[in-house]
Amino acid sequence: MVDFTFTSHQQDLIDQARAVARRCLAPRATQYDRAGEFPAENFADLHDTGLLGLLIPTEHGGLGADMTTYALAVAELAEACGSTALIFAMHCGATRLLSANHDPAARQVLRAVLDSGKLIAWGFSEPGTGGNILNPQLRATPEDDGFALAGTKAFCTGAGHVDYYLINTHSGESEFRRGQSMFLLPADTEGLSVKETWDALGMRANCANTVLLDCHVPAEACVGGHGGGMPLLAHALPALVIGLAAASLGVARAAHTFATAHVTRRVHTNTGANLAAYQGVRFQIADMATTLHTAYLALLHAAVTADNDPMEALPAMNMAKLVCNTAAITVADTAMQVTGGHGFLRSNPLERHYRDARAGAVMGANLGALRDMIGRAALGLDPREN
Repeated sequence: MVDFTFTSHQQDLIDQARAVARRCLAPRATQYDRAGEFPAENFADLHDTGLLGLLIPTEHGGLGADMTTYALAVAELAEACGSTALIFAMHCGATRLLSANHDPAARQVLRAVLDSGKLIAWGFSEPGTGGNILNPQLRATPEDDGFALAGTKAFCTGAGHVDYYLINTHSGESEFRRGQSMFLLPADTEGLSVKETWDALGMRANCANTVLLDCHVPAEACVGGHGGGMPLLAHALPALVIGLAAASLGVARAAHTFATAHVTRRVHTNTGANLAAYQGVRFQIADMATTLHTAYLALLHAAVTADNDPMEALPAMNMAKLVCNTAAITVADTAMQVTGGHGFLRSNPLERHYRDARAGAVMGANLGALRDMIGRAALGLDPREN
């Protein structure tokens, strides 16, 4: 039995996210989308509210939110600005990974997040590897006093605008659990550079640029030790998958909100009735509402499962991402049909939601990869087998 009743603390944090989203993020969303500009003001506001520490445990000074609170907070941010929500979700996933480690360097970075609003990006995707982020081509070569890193990371959310990068590499071990090494690199690391490659259909302020690495880093930059990345990744994975799902849910909500407002105020010239008076329109509104509700329940179930039974949470998280990603596309498409030419105009936000909705299908595990992983889990197969 899953209990979806929120505590006062959970509700306070969700309300806080909603308030900053509506007051600060929503008015700037079009501006950032048009310019394809990193939403720096938004993150200054999120820092002022303490939300950059949403997943940092209270013993380290953060808000210590659970996955349910986090998921619904991300959805609130995405309803206002999808790009900001995605950058935020990646940052929170990184703070969750660092919170699971006892390295002094990791603790210092968490302190910098809380005190100064420092941001962290993930460097996982690589050219040519598709969605298989757990099999990086980038190798960390041990040297006398550290490691040499040489390679490329693609679609790195926020690259060029963050303060730290969390990079995964292959440790060289053939055994899967020892195959990952994680590196925490300051943005000013010598030999780390960013190539401005992000000019996308949607999530235009996401700034998912390319990171080029040709650097030597000290041993302490390897979080959890050489080959010790998998246990840390397991801790961070729920925040990443659930964050991406929640961002799609927020975008879907925004499209639905625009459509329902349009049909209730738009009056048909010939009849004098608004569009909501027509059964065909109500059918489409019903489809959107039902799709949203299904996605919301899938997201909550995944979040609660991740908190209560993390070893069994991956299938539920994959299902939630699949359901929420497809819901965003479906709802945005239906909203565009219901609103007609008004939805198509750039002066209205629906065209941005319509474009942003497509991002979830290709970010993180894509829809095909998700379906394969869900199918393997349902059949009792090892998801790592080819």
